[in-house]
Amino acid sequence: MGNLNVFKKENKGLKISLIILRNICLAALITLVAAFALGYKFLTVLTGSMTPTMPKNTVVVVKHIPIQDVQVGDVITYQTNSKANVTHRVVEIKGKGDNIALVTRGDAADGNDQNVTVENPKNTAQNKFVGVVVYYVKDLGVALQIIKENIIIIVVCVALGLFIVIYS
Repeated sequence: MGNLNVFKKENKGLKISLIILRNICLAALITLVAAFALGYKFLTVLTGSMTPTMPKNTVVVVKHIPIQDVQVGDVITYQTNSKANVTHRVVEIKGKGDNIALVTRGDAADGNDQNVTVENPKNTAQNKFVGVVVYYVKDLGVALQIIKENIIIIVVCVALGLFIVIYS
């Protein structure tokens, strides 16, 4: 009989752990949904051009703001003509009003970017500015890539784990 009490205590501890894990996941999901609803984007830095500030595999949180509010020194993300996202620091601002060009450079680069980011509300084909980086987490991109590449295995394992916990 004494052995049954041990199993009940372990089961209770497991249930508490699962409740805590569920609440953490729920909080993370609510945070992500709220962030997307408020216009934030989560992107991964794919190169070392922003090293050491934002090395490869850094996840950046980008918020779209009016391009007129961008300042020299801000780190922005813009989209190239080939639709690739680039995250670099603003080193110069050219123009005023509706026709502003941002000259950018990666922290690890010697020269300015060839592509100047331009936003002109009257010509949506020129809208390359995505937004300003408001937060970043180094190395989180590696974990996200692993999850993305193994999502089916992860879902199956979680489902099996929940099945075992629920029906045992």
